[in-house]
Amino acid sequence: MRDLIQFFREIMANLPVIRRIANFNVRTKWVDNYLGSSWDYIEPLLYIGTYYLVFGMGFYNGTVAGQPYLLWMLAAIVPWYYIQGVFNRGLTTVKSQLPQLSKTRFPLSIAVVMPLQEEMRRFLVMTGMFILVMFCYGRTPTVYWLQWFYAVFAMIMMLVAFNLINSTLTILIPDFKPSMSAIFRLLFYSSGVIVNFDSKSMPYLIKAILELSPFNYVLTMFRNSFLYDRWFFENANTTLFFWVLIFVLLVVGAYMHIHFRDEFTDLT
Repeated sequence: MRDLIQFFREIMANLPVIRRIANFNVRTKWVDNYLGSSWDYIEPLLYIGTYYLVFGMGFYNGTVAGQPYLLWMLAAIVPWYYIQGVFNRGLTTVKSQLPQLSKTRFPLSIAVVMPLQEEMRRFLVMTGMFILVMFCYGRTPTVYWLQWFYAVFAMIMMLVAFNLINSTLTILIPDFKPSMSAIFRLLFYSSGVIVNFDSKSMPYLIKAILELSPFNYVLTMFRNSFLYDRWFFENANTTLFFWVLIFVLLVVGAYMHIHFRDEFTDLT
């Protein structure tokens, strides 16, 4: 617990540094491409269009779970692209920033949360696009839309927990990054981003296991906020399980990060 408190203190004390470095990384990401940062939006839009044609128009015939498939998919796939970007960057964020940060007085902990800042602009822009699509479907804001802030907070806490653990294990275990990259691709389909698992044909046991996934919980919160008008506390057991799990992961991740970071330079 003491390590977790130290981690968050370091983050809060260095927020301006995190923003500056993250913004620099974003500017240099596409510097050699003609379309520049437009690729941050072109790539996901191409995939979204493909998923809509294959699953929305083909498999689900335009509607799913009582909602237009496009809205149902967008409500989850927009935060998923944020989760995907932060998760993948988080695997190597400490390792990639180690040469620069080891020469400064800034703690390595800032590298853990840097991907969250780097991916935030795309997430907000795509969320704005999704809301415009909602308006095109005749949807208007409700009080449940305010739950978006809770969903974002839950998503960020989940990603911080995973980044703490993943960034450390990537340095300690050489095969960890490729194995996690492969597993994460499977999570895309098992988290209900484009396929509806909440159906009568889904076996109860499999559905119950999938609902325990923190990724599934976060995506469900976004859908509940925009589409189903449900509060997070209406499913108290699932919410309690999610936050207990995330707290345990944060404590374990902070301990690993603080305990091993003095050895990171020797291990890379």
